[in-house]
Amino acid sequence: MKKIGIDYFHCRERFLALPGVREVRKGPYRFAVAPGPAQDYLAEHFAEADRMIRDGAHAKESWESSASLWTVPGGEKIFVKRNRVHGFEYTFKYFFIPARAFRAAVNAQRVEEAGIPTPRVLAAGEKRFARFLLAGYLVTEALTNARDLMSYVIGRPDAPAGMPAIIRETARVAAALHGHGFYHGDLKLVNLYRTGDDAPCGVWDLDSAQLFPGEVPHELIVRELGRIVSSVLIFAEQNPAFPDDFFDLPRVTRDLLDAYSEWAKTPAPSEVMDIARIRWLNKRKLRFDYGGQHA
Repeated sequence: MKKIGIDYFHCRERFLALPGVREVRKGPYRFAVAPGPAQDYLAEHFAEADRMIRDGAHAKESWESSASLWTVPGGEKIFVKRNRVHGFEYTFKYFFIPARAFRAAVNAQRVEEAGIPTPRVLAAGEKRFARFLLAGYLVTEALTNARDLMSYVIGRPDAPAGMPAIIRETARVAAALHGHGFYHGDLKLVNLYRTGDDAPCGVWDLDSAQLFPGEVPHELIVRELGRIVSSVLIFAEQNPAFPDDFFDLPRVTRDLLDAYSEWAKTPAPSEVMDIARIRWLNKRKLRFDYGGQHA
């Protein structure tokens, strides 16, 4: 049976209960706006979120989601993201539960409690026709100087020398999150970022995360660590600076778990390697063979 986090159904109410959060509604739009310098602007212009995405500096565009940078009066840049709902399964599911943007907003608070940087949430909202969810919206501060770890691993010739520190820092972030009952759900290098070479790692893209009142279930920890391992190998394959002997699944797994063990109990390396192979490595055309059979 799939594990479901504690804020799956009540995330909107939990976010609205935070100090200073204001609820605003207009037509099909319903938003919760957090306190801060942009609160008054967003409380007045929240129903223009689609225009901000259309006319802003485009940051992401796909069938599932769109995002843009928008400048509010005073010069502050904000990041506005819209997730669409498609297909009968998701239409039916979100008939009963809030848009996942509200989950991301609550999840961000837990990340901050764990001491891990994440973009500050400014607002979360949804657009519905009757009770049918059409789109969810998340507005955060714009980290214009942030760079995800994927671009570091793929794009820099000195990346191989920096990988021990990257793996150690990634393990620290994962252990801190898990220790606070936080399961990211897609903790690959593109969802970890730094604002400078010596800055601590932060985490973003919290839409799929789940919160637990105690420990994160063992099988989810295994999956999270396997996702990190697979992303290290997949992205490193795209940088010719990495020597062939780097692409050793047992060694990368051992390095990650050795670092993780400084802060938390580690699963068996075989569990992490198996899930990395089955879910990610064996489903892609890669240069190196990481063993095991295709799922």
